[in-house]
Amino acid sequence: MRSRIATVASMIRPLNAFMTSVAVYVAVTVALRHLTPPTPRLVAACVTAFTIAGFAMVVNDIYDIDVDRVNEPGRALPSGAISIRGAWVYALILAVVGLGLAAYDGVIELGLAGLSCALSILYSKTLKLRGLSGNLAVSYNVALPFLYGGLVVNKLSIVLATFFLLAFLSNTGREIIKGIAESEGDALRSVRTLARVHGPRVAAKFGSAFSLIAVGLSPIPIFVGGCHLWDTYQWCLSPIFCSYTSALSFSWMSHRLSLSKNSISSRCFWLWCPLSRAHSSSPLGGEDDSVHNSAGDE
Repeated sequence: MRSRIATVASMIRPLNAFMTSVAVYVAVTVALRHLTPPTPRLVAACVTAFTIAGFAMVVNDIYDIDVDRVNEPGRALPSGAISIRGAWVYALILAVVGLGLAAYDGVIELGLAGLSCALSILYSKTLKLRGLSGNLAVSYNVALPFLYGGLVVNKLSIVLATFFLLAFLSNTGREIIKGIAESEGDALRSVRTLARVHGPRVAAKFGSAFSLIAVGLSPIPIFVGGCHLWDTYQWCLSPIFCSYTSALSFSWMSHRLSLSKNSISSRCFWLWCPLSRAHSSSPLGGEDDSVHNSAGDE
């Protein structure tokens, strides 16, 4: 019984969901420029982030059940720990809790949380197979905590909007690059990534372009007063900045390496993924890499 409960609980990817809550709190800290004790609205926002992220993971598992029967038979749905109907009830409970608490925070917050839920369903159902549009949906959910946290404390600023844009652009670049490494697995499911439709060379250029734009825009928070110059060392050591510098490194490497399918797939994956996971493993309803990668293991 314990094992079954643990298996069902793991459907929401608790660590990813928790990190989404942390991302909202970080956004609040950036907005207020100091650590803040828990308030009812802040707690509601963090629980919303947790439950909406969990909702996205459960929905993704429902639509991926056929793939998981082959590649991840120990997961909750293919193992029989929970039925598909039970999983939908589970997802519904998570969505109701998340949207209810979002409504407590405000109408705009409710709208953003609702959009995240809708995108999560649309992504799992159709957008995942369409390549770039799926990448953009994931990136929206990855970047959303920066806007959400600012709205909760009524301190939405250019700095947070810039952080949202940086996370959106850099994660889009990451998703495109992942498509190069996962092209063989994506072919089994007819996923129309840039790498499969236009080739790895074009995908590498587009992924690098998104990431380099993020790199170029990353100093904006300093110039608009979001960070003091004496705080620059903290900014430089942040996981997000590491992701951007990895993108810059990839762009340089992509011009030095032969862009044959095999070499670009392996080298892009090992160069890009470890650093970029630091900030994109906590989407507000974003994609779990283990789910996406499972297609490549068939």
